[in-house]
Amino acid sequence: MAKTSCCHGGAPSAHWCPAVPLYRIAKSGSYIAKLIDHVHKLKAHANPSPAASGPTPQDPAASTPTSVVKNEFFKSDSVVSEPLVHPVQPEHFFAEAAGSYRYLGAEACLVKSPRQKAKELNWGVGDEDDDEWRISIQQSDAKNHELVEVYIEQIQALYPILDVSARYLASELPSDLTAVELFHLNMIYSIGCHVTPLILSKKVRQREGFGKIGNPSDDRLWSRTGRHTYRMAHTQNYTLLAQNFLETAELYMEAATADATVEGLRAILLLAINSLFDPLRGNIGQQIAIATRLALALEQKSHDMSPSDLDMVHRMHTTIFSLENEIATVLDRPATFPEPEGELCFDLNRPADYFCSIYRLQNRWRKGNAATKAWALNQLPPLDLKYKLPPSLRLILHQTRLLFDPVWQTAWQVLEAVVETGSIHIYLTPHWVYRAATVVMKENWGGFHPEDVITLYSNALVVLQISSWKWGSAAALAGSLENLMQQKRLKTTGDLWDKTHTVYDVRF
Repeated sequence: MAKTSCCHGGAPSAHWCPAVPLYRIAKSGSYIAKLIDHVHKLKAHANPSPAASGPTPQDPAASTPTSVVKNEFFKSDSVVSEPLVHPVQPEHFFAEAAGSYRYLGAEACLVKSPRQKAKELNWGVGDEDDDEWRISIQQSDAKNHELVEVYIEQIQALYPILDVSARYLASELPSDLTAVELFHLNMIYSIGCHVTPLILSKKVRQREGFGKIGNPSDDRLWSRTGRHTYRMAHTQNYTLLAQNFLETAELYMEAATADATVEGLRAILLLAINSLFDPLRGNIGQQIAIATRLALALEQKSHDMSPSDLDMVHRMHTTIFSLENEIATVLDRPATFPEPEGELCFDLNRPADYFCSIYRLQNRWRKGNAATKAWALNQLPPLDLKYKLPPSLRLILHQTRLLFDPVWQTAWQVLEAVVETGSIHIYLTPHWVYRAATVVMKENWGGFHPEDVITLYSNALVVLQISSWKWGSAAALAGSLENLMQQKRLKTTGDLWDKTHTVYDVRF
């Protein structure tokens, strides 16, 4: 498959250019850092200090002046291992990946993670080619349609890019599906395979109203016993099936992405959403960049669009913004796509707007001054302690609370939400889990009961270990967390802590 990208570099523009074969331009980290410095200086000149221009906490969208940035270029096998204790100024960091360097901000989780060699994880499930190890999935039209239902329930609710009345989403498929429809359908199957192992069966979801607003889900269904062999093998089997569907979709990709239309934008966004689960099979950064340019180009032609297409482009705009900021927050780097118009919306009956509004606050918090950060924290809904939100929406809310206020209470809630059945994990989830676990590790455990701490540690370790099957870098985070726990345990004493405690399969 020939991957494609836009031929223009730099910031997104409204000009759409035809897809061309991708090429890689190698640039040194120091050169990129200088360019970033130059952008900061231009912003500082364009936006005078708050004292001169008078923005208030009620005007958080105003750009914040940026001081001169100190550059640090680190070339290592992994990431920076020793973050600055109290950096006065923002820092530039670069991590080597796939033969090139990725820009990371000073607050990126990767920067703050101790450098660890990935551990060799052996779960005892046998060789990949062992038929007894594989779980048999009988493919059929009915089974495939269940993947469509999973996608609409779990993904469409947050990234509303599909026309749910489309004929290729019906339970009985027409015999004359076009190449574009076949691309969309197989991409939906692929994404559905990544989500299915994380949720309950169809019958249980229908009987219990699983994931519906105001209906608490049963976190006891997250199995923490043994070495999680079944769950990991189940996930691995669906991952292999997802790859099969993706390869089928790629046969139709040229036809699906040939035109600068709403259908073309939908195809690109399906690729980007799939990359959240399978980042090695697609470059999500380039996919978002292409989607950005195409969306802006379509918005300039809004006068020629039907009302339904206009509504779809607006929904796709919110999706692009959410996708870009999911990555920008974890890597602590700037996002370029403009915020959707309108007020922040935290209506439980509008999950996509709720989801996007959280990322709008994250975006303003990252680039804001102290007043803007305080405003963003004040606007964010409180922790969902009564389980009113669907699991994945609940997780992103708690992650954002942790970002804004990194204390043990917010970290605790992240580590509880991440193991809730139905909580969708993407390749960025392990970094949030590690971030939350390290916040708990920094606390004085004198007032905590050991079993509470072990439960949180178990939650984090299980997620990192299962994640390592799909995303190998999670194994390094799991190894680092085990080392941190051993060091912390040696420093913690007391009547309760001197005893042996066991929670699930974790004991100390």
